[in-house]
Amino acid sequence: MLPLIAGIEGLALSERERALFARLQPAGYILFSRNVADEEQLRELTDELRRLTEGPDAPVIAVDQEGGRVVRTAALGLHLPSAAALAAAGDAHLIRQAALYNAAGLHSLGINTVLAPVLDIASPHANALPGRCWGSDAQSVLERAGEWNRTVSRRCIATCGKHFPGMGAAQCDPHLDLPVLHGDVEAFLAEPALPFLALMPELPSLMVAHLLIPEMDAELPSSLSPAVIRDFLRLRLGYEGVVFTDDLCMGAIAGRYTPEQSVPLALRAGCDLPLLCHGACEHLEAVAAAVASEVPPELLAESAERVARFRLHLHSERPMPFMAWREYLQHAAEFCARVPEPTASLPESAVQRY
Repeated sequence: MLPLIAGIEGLALSERERALFARLQPAGYILFSRNVADEEQLRELTDELRRLTEGPDAPVIAVDQEGGRVVRTAALGLHLPSAAALAAAGDAHLIRQAALYNAAGLHSLGINTVLAPVLDIASPHANALPGRCWGSDAQSVLERAGEWNRTVSRRCIATCGKHFPGMGAAQCDPHLDLPVLHGDVEAFLAEPALPFLALMPELPSLMVAHLLIPEMDAELPSSLSPAVIRDFLRLRLGYEGVVFTDDLCMGAIAGRYTPEQSVPLALRAGCDLPLLCHGACEHLEAVAAAVASEVPPELLAESAERVARFRLHLHSERPMPFMAWREYLQHAAEFCARVPEPTASLPESAVQRY
């Protein structure tokens, strides 16, 4: 198993992707809007990814499906309310309904992991998060995101809290550059990291943000930092689930490191599944060689155990019959109409263009 999550370039696997994936065996894959045309095409793609995976356990097949401007199924006519819209509605029942619609659709499409909920605390900064947060204080975030997370989990979709240790106060978009946040461990535990800490027992995975936090690590971004992942998240907080990085192709990392550098750094820091979302095939061979030569075998073995536990519980239900899918889309659209999006304009971010 190659310990990373790979992006796919098109609506179907290319011959090169098919050969590389079959030989290198990535732990999983992430899908974006570029991979979605219709429900039949997408189900064929996810079915093939499972067939290519050796062994009894399903690969991670993940998607950013938060709702609002971060939804990858628009081509299917499937839209979902944002966290901000559901928070503004102030109704826990609506949050549970949104989670059920989300999980049902992902199951039918062959997707088993949703990279949500966002656990960052909302701020006015243009940092890719406006509209995606569940509240402007830790208690609101953990209550609302916890309700959503528990409902999705009960439908056997694996969830992922992001972006540890909390990047709500970041003043730039990590898709473009590396945000700098100041604070030691105690400062993060006082507010930004509280939703993560409170929901850790319920979250099978977490995603680490791309941040520079000089008080913890003056050199390495948080997603590549042993001080943040191993010392803070693993040892101080005791988290034993799977840890993803945010996409290593984002400007915050790609402007400083090649994938051949960043993937081994992330694994050595205590991450289990780095994300390589764009142009993965151009780097997979070199990344695999770098991982084999630069990451201690004992770290790879520890990570492989966590990933195996995570994959053991991944499920794939049969797709809905055509008429049931049409009915599902209609009901989802009617539900979305009941939860209007906030009217305030949101800053542009690459997150909504994927």
